Amino acid sequence: MPSVSIDPSLIPACGLTASQDPNESGSCTSTNNILIPCFCPPDNKEFIEKVNSAVASGNFLGTPVTFNVDSLAQSDKKKFNRAITCLIVLQSFNSTRGVGCPTASALTILN
Repeated sequence: MPSVSIDPSLIPACGLTASQDPNESGSCTSTNNILIPCFCPPDNKEFIEKVNSAVASGNFLGTPVTFNVDSLAQSDKKKFNRAITCLIVLQSFNSTRGVGCPTASALTILN
């Protein structure tokens, strides 16, 4: 598999910190009191490594991803594709489809 090294500035920060305001059921509170798993969002370094791996292989757990690594490519379409790639990785972060962090744990990716 080819390697790729994405400029970390192209990967939007999640904007939240894991384990904030835990409740009795093992969930934590995100923005607007939305409950998310307390491990969300994941460690940024680990997240960037998984995004790099997905981009290098062209998919994440079989879902195709498109991520332009040229930092000068800043069209809305390029930014959208980067955000979607990050969300695909985030939502299956534990390497099982659908076992990861919900979009609510990464609200700044969508802004």
